[in-house]
Formats: sequence, structure tokens, C-alpha cells
Amino acid sequence: MQARATLEMLDTAFNIQDGGPYREIVYFPTKFQDLIAVLLSAITTSLVVLLSLIFKLYKRPLSRMVLAMSIPHVIFYGVKFVALVFPPRSDQYCRILSIINISGFESAVIWGALFAHAFYIILKHQSFNELYLPRMMNYYLIGAVLVPLMNGGFAYLAQFLVYSETQKTCVHVIYYEHIDIPYIMTVIIPIAVAILLSIIWYKMAINKIAALRGMQAGPEAYVLLIYPGILLICWTPSLVLHISLQFGANPSDTLITIFVSLVNIQGLLDGLVYGRFLKDVVRDSISSCYRKYILKEEETRSEPRSLESSEQELFASSISLLSEHNENSSVGKHL
Repeated sequence: MQARATLEMLDTAFNIQDGGPYREIVYFPTKFQDLIAVLLSAITTSLVVLLSLIFKLYKRPLSRMVLAMSIPHVIFYGVKFVALVFPPRSDQYCRILSIINISGFESAVIWGALFAHAFYIILKHQSFNELYLPRMMNYYLIGAVLVPLMNGGFAYLAQFLVYSETQKTCVHVIYYEHIDIPYIMTVIIPIAVAILLSIIWYKMAINKIAALRGMQAGPEAYVLLIYPGILLICWTPSLVLHISLQFGANPSDTLITIFVSLVNIQGLLDGLVYGRFLKDVVRDSISSCYRKYILKEEETRSEPRSLESSEQELFASSISLLSEHNENSSVGKHL
């Protein structure tokens, strides 16, 4: 009873329902044409995860980070299609979806910022070796996995998503000229902090760029450089939009759709950037496997020849010994 009373207090505190003007932001579209960007990102990030697992690319520090970032992307985009197949019908269903939704996109956003930090670390030490990034992975996992899960739980308690009878799906309600505490806590603060840290780490990395003169910047540096930039491009417009809604702005549905599509396209852009590096790694892995196969075939073919050669040598040796024995016998008889 006490837990239920606490939950009701949270619902009352975090949800302003005074009948004032509001805007419903759809988080789970019910029409397939609204999910094209989501579909493209889902396919791209799924391919990254599958190839990383098949070719065991996670053994590399950078690839391990990409895999850790791609998995939340797959979950975030996948749950969109779950809601399409099993449409929401209640607030409770939407609240459960909000846990996955908030945890997924927030984790991906934080990973984007962490790539900026990894870029700085690589420039600082001028090395892509196995010493520095693996040491940071434990801290990265705490920030990019544990924090989003906690915020996902907060989103559930705060009723971040509710069922809309008008939209027939899960929406987030923003009341004009009211402070939206759930959105500030679960979206604005995490994204703003991630963007701010990206800018700080970029500035620190720029101060180290001079060191790159003695270091060849390969595909891995390219990946580390671009990922945080994608974070800024995809999320800054959405962040500004939602803040402006709380101050009474009334943007068009088309503008909201464009900004939401930018957010949903992040997985596709991440996958395309990493694909440049992944292509070389997969090609090298396939070439290595092919070379091993050729060597194994050559060894298999050489074994019968070696055996046949040994038998011929043994036979020749036997004939030679027999000839010597006969010659010795003949000499004995003459004597």
C-alpha cells in the first residue's frame, strides 16, 4: 500500500494534467511509412552486430565499443516494430515500452559521447594498442548501460509515455508553458551532458592534433572522429525543439517529423561510418580464412605424395640391400 501511494504521488508530481493546451509527441508510429528511417537504421545496426559476432571483431577495443553501442540501437529500433505488430492499448503497456525506449536511445547517445573521449585518449597516447581503451571499457559500460537503465526506470515511474486515444499509440504529452520534469530528467539532461562532454573532449583532442603528425591516422581514427559529430547532428535539433515546446512554441507537424527522423537515422549513419572500417576488417578476415583453407588443401594433397615417395624409397632401399647380398654370396662361392 505504501509503495502504491508513493507511485501515485510521483504520478501527480510529474504529470500536469490541468486541461491546458498541450502537444502529443508520437514515440511509436503505427504506420509503416513513418518507420522507414527506423527500418534503415535497424538493418544497418543489425548487420554491424552480426558481422562483429561472426568475425569476432569484439576482440578489438574499438570494435568492442561499436558493438556495445550497436546493441542498444538494435533494441531501440526493434521495439518500434514490436509496437507496430502488437499495437499499444493501455498506459501500462506504454510505460513498459518507455523503459526500453529511454534506455536504448540514451545508451546510444552516451556511447556517442564516449567515442569523443576515446578519440582524445588515442590522440593523447598516439596509439591504438590494447593498453588504454580496454582499461576504460569498465567505466564506459557503467556510464552507457547502468545510467540509461536507471533513467528507464524513472521514465516508467514518471509515466513518460501514455496511451493516446487520439493517436492510438504511445505518446509523450508536453504542456505548453509548463516545465516537463520527466522529459528534462530522461532526455534533455542526458543528451545535453553528452553533447557538452563531446564538445569538451573534442576541444581537448584538437589540442592534441599536432601529435598526429608523427602518427598515421587510419580508419579507426576516422571512426572515433565522426561518431560524436553524428550525435550532435542527430540530437541537437530535437533537443532545441522540445525545449521550445515547453516555452509555448508551436512548430509544424512537418518540422517535428523531420527532427524525429533525424534521431531515428542515427543508427544508419553510425553503421555507414563504421562500415568503412568494418569493410577492411571483414575483407582481411575472409582473405585470412581463404589462405588457411588453401594451405590446408595443399597439405592434404602433399600427404599421399609423401607416403608414396617414402614407399618408393623403402622399396629401392630393399632392392639395393638385396643386390648387395647377392653379390656377396657370389663372391663367397668363387672363393
